[in-house]
Amino acid sequence: MAVVTATSVSPTTTASPTKEQSASSKLTANFDSFLKLLTTQLSNQDPLSPLDPTQFTTQLAQFSAVEQAISTNTKLAQMISDQQAGQVASSVSYLGKVIEAQGDTATLDSGHAEWSYTLAADANTVNVQILNAQGQIVRTVSGPTQKGSHNVVWDGRDDAGNTLPDGSYRMVVTARDADSNPVGVTTNFTGRVTGVSLTGGQIMLDTLGSTVALTNVISVHEPSVTTN
Repeated sequence: MAVVTATSVSPTTTASPTKEQSASSKLTANFDSFLKLLTTQLSNQDPLSPLDPTQFTTQLAQFSAVEQAISTNTKLAQMISDQQAGQVASSVSYLGKVIEAQGDTATLDSGHAEWSYTLAADANTVNVQILNAQGQIVRTVSGPTQKGSHNVVWDGRDDAGNTLPDGSYRMVVTARDADSNPVGVTTNFTGRVTGVSLTGGQIMLDTLGSTVALTNVISVHEPSVTTN
């Protein structure tokens, strides 16, 4: 069962103004200056040659348009913030689920790690290598060569039969045809979701050491239940 923990956050004493707030403050200051200048000019204009009111009307209309634009941007920013908060809240439902996502790094957990690879065409040879966090090759096997998707389930043992520690491992698949030309390969990994975060406006899912964007998730399912 996934556990969600809450951590305390120290309150900040001063909040930095947003771009919309800064723009609004600057517009207000500029508008005040404009009104002062307008009042001064009107009170000191030559009665025989009055100022052209069209210029002031145009400037007032421009100030109004800018003010409306700033107001619209403020509302849009708030809508985006609310939408992102809603996405994070809804993504909490992924906690504890098993996902298949685009990527080549899976987590070995209790002697089990799982990937899949898809061949764009039939291959003559498929070489599957599993690398540890230091980039060292720990296991090498041959894989199915038919076009399409194939699963790779690893028991956590290296080529010598030694049991390796849990952690993140990467799978590299090299496929070649009968003429030794490379065959296109895409890889996916399977992992259990342990955390959800918002990074750069994008929902990210943590899977015991790997992080994947929600948009790269291919499938979601409940974890299998082991019975004695």
